[in-house]
Amino acid sequence: MADSWEDLVERTCDADVTSGSMFGCQGLRTGRRFFAIWWAEQLVVKLPPERLQELVATGQAEHFEPMPGRRMNGWVVLGESVSWDPVAAEARAWVESQQ
Repeated sequence: MADSWEDLVERTCDADVTSGSMFGCQGLRTGRRFFAIWWAEQLVVKLPPERLQELVATGQAEHFEPMPGRRMNGWVVLGESVSWDPVAAEARAWVESQQ
């Protein structure tokens, strides 16, 4: 797991990835689309449906609900045991493929 959100941002930002604000939270985006946000001290990422379901089914993530009962399609909150960098890279690749 990353040391902190700030460390992840530092390792991830490059010419194509910038930080910004989404829902009043810090996030990482490729182009104009976000692929990761820091929400309530947790990492939330956007993933393809199969990968999202795999992480949820194995207990490594849970569906993201910014408001109770309002699931945000395609987004999951990562569990503490998940290594951030590979999943953030997956999220980035997924969002880039959708542009």
